[in-house]
Amino acid sequence: MRTPASRTGATRAALRGSALSYRALFTWFNPLGYLSSRIVRPIGMAIAFTSLATHYGAGAARMLVASSLLAGAGAVVYGMALSIGNERSFNTLGVWLASPQNKVAAACQRALPHIVDGFVGGLCTYLVCSLLYTTLPIGIPQYAALLAVGVLTTAAFGLTLSALALLVEDLFVGPNMAELVLMVLSGTLVPQNRLPGFLVPLSEAMPLSHVMRAVDGLLAGRAHNVSLVVELAVGAAWALAGVLFVHLAARRATARVALGNA
Repeated sequence: MRTPASRTGATRAALRGSALSYRALFTWFNPLGYLSSRIVRPIGMAIAFTSLATHYGAGAARMLVASSLLAGAGAVVYGMALSIGNERSFNTLGVWLASPQNKVAAACQRALPHIVDGFVGGLCTYLVCSLLYTTLPIGIPQYAALLAVGVLTTAAFGLTLSALALLVEDLFVGPNMAELVLMVLSGTLVPQNRLPGFLVPLSEAMPLSHVMRAVDGLLAGRAHNVSLVVELAVGAAWALAGVLFVHLAARRATARVALGNA
């Protein structure tokens, strides 16, 4: 039975490991790289989408919130895919696969900095764009709560991308396609009622879709608690799928590496 001291030590070790993986595996971990890729780029995209919405008479409020949420989700999607994919780029994937650790737990551990990263990026995007457009569609505490739920469910979705990174050599295929899917099917840039009917069930299963339903409720002055519960359920389903995919992909990748070294 673990003592409180041993649990504290294990927590510190996990946090240290996640921080070291973030520092070692990402080329943007420097002031200029982080500022350009994690702050300036998402703000620029949010300005572009919000400006287009206002140009066509849709209003800034919904698109400002949606593009800010998408900024946070994008950081999580790319971060989780590259947290495994860059092991291949740096020729350390074989060592990672051979190490005596639970691969699912290791992937989840590496997700922690990207969840924080996504939250910070999404919040910065919202605050800067609200200042630029002189509007605050949703109160900051409410938006922060929605963003926190969104990055958590996106992290569960990103776990499946970690599995894909173990199998596909081009490490940008997964996150690029995932970001496109989120743009189209998550209800952020394209509302669900504008999608073709056959895509609506797919949209219901995507991260952020029910967060956006909560956003629409808030903007209309309605309650949104049920939507967030459904969003968390969607995240739990993606987490279960991600655990299964990482386990199977790690076994297959280990076998492939073993055959290559034979």
